Amino acid sequence: MSHDARNAVSHEGPEYHRIGILGGGTAGYLTALSFRAFRPDLSVTLLESSQIPIIGVGEATTTEIVPYLHRVLGLDAATFFREVKPTWKLGIKFDWGRPGTFFNYPFDSGSVLEPLLYEGHFRNVTLGSALMAADRFPLLQTADAEIESHLCRIPFAYHLDNKPFVQYLQRRAAEAGVAHLDTEIVDAELLEDGESIGALIGKDGRRHTFDLYIDCSGFRSFLLEQKSGSRFISYSSSLLTDSAVVASVPHDGHIKPYTTAETMNAGWCWNIPQVHEDHRGYVFSSAFCSVDDAVAEMRAKNPRMGDHWLVRFRSGRHEHFWKGNVVAIGNAYGFVEPLESTAIQVVMHENRLLLSHFPTFKSEVKVKSLLNQRVAAYWDYIRWFLSIHYKYNDRFDSPFWQHCRRETDTSGAQWIVEYYQEAAPLTYKNVPEALARPTFNSFGFDVLLSGQQVPARWLPPRRTRDVHDRQLVEQQRIVEQALPQAQALTLLGEYPELLESYATLADSWVALMARQYEARQHEPGRHEAGRHDQASTGSNGR
Repeated sequence: MSHDARNAVSHEGPEYHRIGILGGGTAGYLTALSFRAFRPDLSVTLLESSQIPIIGVGEATTTEIVPYLHRVLGLDAATFFREVKPTWKLGIKFDWGRPGTFFNYPFDSGSVLEPLLYEGHFRNVTLGSALMAADRFPLLQTADAEIESHLCRIPFAYHLDNKPFVQYLQRRAAEAGVAHLDTEIVDAELLEDGESIGALIGKDGRRHTFDLYIDCSGFRSFLLEQKSGSRFISYSSSLLTDSAVVASVPHDGHIKPYTTAETMNAGWCWNIPQVHEDHRGYVFSSAFCSVDDAVAEMRAKNPRMGDHWLVRFRSGRHEHFWKGNVVAIGNAYGFVEPLESTAIQVVMHENRLLLSHFPTFKSEVKVKSLLNQRVAAYWDYIRWFLSIHYKYNDRFDSPFWQHCRRETDTSGAQWIVEYYQEAAPLTYKNVPEALARPTFNSFGFDVLLSGQQVPARWLPPRRTRDVHDRQLVEQQRIVEQALPQAQALTLLGEYPELLESYATLADSWVALMARQYEARQHEPGRHEAGRHDQASTGSNGR
């Protein structure tokens, strides 16, 4: 027997076979579907209680949800549209920065330099941004009544109503063979190592045992924090907000194709358009604002808003993504406020990382350290990206914003700010790998820093005024023929082939993003934060 063969035989031990997911919701069901897609050989059981209702609330997403649902998980776009009734999101409109100004952060990329130089603003930085500024959708009706779709060309995300989305995922999970137990888990047995789970204990006294336990219990982090004892690492020095007042507001049929982030006295307010109404939420710091004051300020700007409810949260992550035989996904691992709509994105990213590195044997421990580092670095990068929104927002001069400008910890992103200030835009530079990611990349920092008028030395333009003007004319031609979202959504229901095209065509942005992300995911030794690049620029980093 060869040395290699002897080595293979000696690497014996229990393998992973049975996966238990504690908690349903978006995190639980996306995780279950991910296991079925990546590892159909494993048995997957989801445990949740039907006595805990699904909260209906608007949820904004990033572009990464589209390829994940329709390419990675293979879920049919027309069925998704019919059952979930999403609206389309081309980016975020920031009523932010200097008083009286706003800027768009579109999902398609461009250069902010030329529009700033030639127009004095960058609302037309991309076609997606120009459509946002005009409240238009990338579906056109030409002069001869022909329908022309740009859905394959312009990246977008979805606005979702959480309740029908989770119900949709439940149905797909059942079809995919995910076992479901309707039970309330009240306790978990710990093994002798003090961090691994021996069994989940139901309210009826039954024991449920698995090889690996996935904690999707939300903010309470029942398995990872409460049982396995993983330490919570706060982001409060960068992200001060800890509360949100949420309500619905009528929109009278005007469905905006973007999320809005609007500066408020002690935080900011989101606007997430749904088919029948807008979902609004005032994210604020309880250290600077009472609930009553937040409600009063929100109602003054939204006099028709309905009954409100309060959500408390903490921004941060846990020390471990995988500890013992527990892996935490979504809010059970970490949470950051929804300023950049990251909640579902991190669930997908965590599942991609876990399943692309999933071990065969339980004795494989190095993979846990690798995943702990990579997931932590990914979350920390989001923390620093969000911190930029607070440090440089000078729209209001309230005590909260004074504190943010003076005290917000942006240390992990300071090297990026300085890199931008030395020569902008970042999109015109050979950027470090930390800034070459699908979302929150060099273009994102260009938008946030230039939108908040952070001083910088600008590089020479790469497009002349004539070239820019010609591109602008063509862009405006498309915008003028583009439909409002409400009308476009009706047409999409009548012509489902328009939905199938962006999800299935090999040359669509959806397919391209799926291929790019897959390539990045499997590169060995990649650190999401780009630690080497930070060190080379003198950052005090992560």
